[in-house]
Amino acid sequence: MITIIVLLIAVLALAYANGANDNFKGVATLFGSATCSFRTALIWATITTLAGSLLALYLANGLVDNFKGKGLVPDEVTREPRFLLAVALGPASRS
Repeated sequence: MITIIVLLIAVLALAYANGANDNFKGVATLFGSATCSFRTALIWATITTLAGSLLALYLANGLVDNFKGKGLVPDEVTREPRFLLAVALGPASRS
């Protein structure tokens, strides 16, 4: 159970690190050009990032099926929480 909790925290940390880096980039010119306030630009960034995330979830379903890495790692290993934790912590530590 503790491994699942740590795995969830690792996945959330990865998502936060990636999102925090990219969230404001798309609408930074709105604030930089004084077209809107910082708060409005931040709201736009949040809305557009959420929309992009939801669309990616919808569209990426087929890619996940194609690129699961089937055959690279035995199925018994991929069901181990420790393996999933290692997979989640790897990219999270690079962010």
